[in-house]
Amino acid sequence: MLIAENIHKSYGKVEVLKGVDIKLSEGEIVALVGTSGAGKSTLLQVLGTLDSPDQGNIWFEGQMIHQLPEKMQAKFRNESLGFVFQFHHLLPEFTALENVCIPGWIGKSSKNEIENRAKDLLDRLGLSHRLDHKPSQLSGGEQQRVSVARALINQPRLILADEPTGNLDTQNSQELYDLLFSLTRETGVAFLVATHNMALAEKADRVMRIQDGMI
Repeated sequence: MLIAENIHKSYGKVEVLKGVDIKLSEGEIVALVGTSGAGKSTLLQVLGTLDSPDQGNIWFEGQMIHQLPEKMQAKFRNESLGFVFQFHHLLPEFTALENVCIPGWIGKSSKNEIENRAKDLLDRLGLSHRLDHKPSQLSGGEQQRVSVARALINQPRLILADEPTGNLDTQNSQELYDLLFSLTRETGVAFLVATHNMALAEKADRVMRIQDGMI
């Protein structure tokens, strides 16, 4: 599904990625581990076309995505990728349901279809009683579950998650990972998650370690 070859990325004189090679298969759950500053977040941003590599190539289902025009990259991200970050980045003025629906509305899908899908996802994440609550009315764990539903709303082919449980306690972290793994396996979505938590990483199909900018 995804192939990245010889990915290099520097910021000023700091070389963060030094020739990374990655292959991800359809439906595969892969954990990306490494110390802080090893390049996990940078790699996810480059693979998700949120940043551009200085060198190397990235193919997604045979298409060289990093060379697409900006508008085509935005369309690709909306239709094919889901993102879950350490900080949930929910829009404070919108309800949980509306936050989940927004990527679908941007993609111009049917409003009723998107709302029904969002309600189903939130129900499966244990938030059916929180649809009309705004982020400030939700706990940290609940906010992160909303962000997971948002990542899944457009039925993406790949989810990129950057320390999604970094701000949660042990119990909430465990519950969120169990839900993420269950939903991704059920939907056949590929899942690449950067994490410091080795106990959780070992539940993945495969663990990749990034060190000194290389896998």
